[in-house]
Amino acid sequence: MKKFLVILLSAMLVFSMAGCTGDTKKDDKHIEKLTVAFVPSKDADVILQAAGGNEELGYRSLAQIIIDGLAARGFTVDEVEVTVGTSYAAVGEGMVSGTIDIGLIPASTYVLYSDGVELLVEALRYGVAGEDGVVIDPALGIDPWNAGKTKDAEGMATGYASLIYVNITTDIGMDLYEKAQANTLTWEDVNAANWYVCSSTSSAGYVYPSLWLNNTFGEGAGKEKITVANLAHVTPDGSYAVMMESILTGGCDITVGYADVRKDAASTTAFEAAYPELAAEGKTVWDIIKVIAVSEYIMNDTVSVTKNNPDVMTEELIKALQEVFIELGNTEEGRAAVKPYSHMGYQVGKDSDYDSTRRANALFQ
Repeated sequence: MKKFLVILLSAMLVFSMAGCTGDTKKDDKHIEKLTVAFVPSKDADVILQAAGGNEELGYRSLAQIIIDGLAARGFTVDEVEVTVGTSYAAVGEGMVSGTIDIGLIPASTYVLYSDGVELLVEALRYGVAGEDGVVIDPALGIDPWNAGKTKDAEGMATGYASLIYVNITTDIGMDLYEKAQANTLTWEDVNAANWYVCSSTSSAGYVYPSLWLNNTFGEGAGKEKITVANLAHVTPDGSYAVMMESILTGGCDITVGYADVRKDAASTTAFEAAYPELAAEGKTVWDIIKVIAVSEYIMNDTVSVTKNNPDVMTEELIKALQEVFIELGNTEEGRAAVKPYSHMGYQVGKDSDYDSTRRANALFQ
């Protein structure tokens, strides 16, 4: 009888230990709270309203999408708190400290805080295509941008380029364009021209044109650092519509902008007002505004996670979150939750995708 009791108790202990092991694994996938923060690139109320879902359309909130998506992958999350940071730095610093688990942050913020932040996914937006409908690769140089009209692509891209424009109906513009085609542009050429740019915080309108200048004529050519600030003739703080109107009417020789400002309705309106005869002949803004340089790639936003909450942000959770955000980006409901950011999807990327961002950041440190 004693022998039987010993065996029975041993068996009960084994089953009890097995049950404990199962509970521990379950607890590993139980998360009390995840914090998600947006940078304040738009008004906080606009961001939070979108993230809150749409009852009329039956759209869930971003928090519920994350909770349900993780539940489908075996995680139980009690709460997801969605906030908008008081500044870009506040979100980056919160992620570094571990008080923010997930951040929707631009490339420059990701790079600045990458010691404490890990890339989750890269945001996708519609790219720019040539007349063949294929998304133009900025690495191909100026030719695809000057081959004809550009248009919104059906395909997605992880970023875009800054383009540097001239008006070839002017002597200076044609001279710059021909030299760009022949790859004989010099610092003296561009420095003698009148530039119109955006504010110093604009990626496409200031930072990446500066990076092109530095790569081409400054440190990239073995000389001292050069940015837009070193140009002899610069009008700052322009808007893209005003800058395009200026180059069409002779107010400047060179202007800059995202790829492709010529697609904007304001550019066509300004062209038709400045060149009614050409417009009557069927010409368009693409016929006279040409590209003399293409910047390095400007990466879209990231969704990143903290490196400093390892008890929660495990490799298994990171993989699950990647799947959740990719799934989110493939639905109208999910895209509506991040609409203020214009994210149209997500894909897994790699840290080296942001090397051009690092070069741009370093240029202004």
